[in-house]
Amino acid sequence: MAEGRENWAVDELLKAEEEANSIIKTAQKEREKKIKEAKVAADQEIAVFRREEETRYNQEILRRFGSTKEEEELERRTKSEIDKIYADYEANKLAVVDMLIKRVIEVKLEVPRVVKGQFEQPQQNF
Repeated sequence: MAEGRENWAVDELLKAEEEANSIIKTAQKEREKKIKEAKVAADQEIAVFRREEETRYNQEILRRFGSTKEEEELERRTKSEIDKIYADYEANKLAVVDMLIKRVIEVKLEVPRVVKGQFEQPQQNF
């Protein structure tokens, strides 16, 4: 009989341990669930905060630097000026190349006036 009681006590302890493990697993699952819910809620709050701050930032940029219309106008004018410079380049590049080639090929064999003037002046010895 004593053996039956011991087995019964061991069985009761095993059942209690199984119940405790079950309670622990349930608590862990609940904890994980709450952590996930908290993370989702935090992500939503962060998204709202980010949108609000980006809106505030963009409004401040517009207030300080003007509207996007002014920026678009500046970009349009800049592009127009660049196109004009490029057109001038295309129109004049052959003339400039011809002028440079002519200057390189034509060599005058006379001494320039400025240089002659230096030799014609009497040298003073100090």
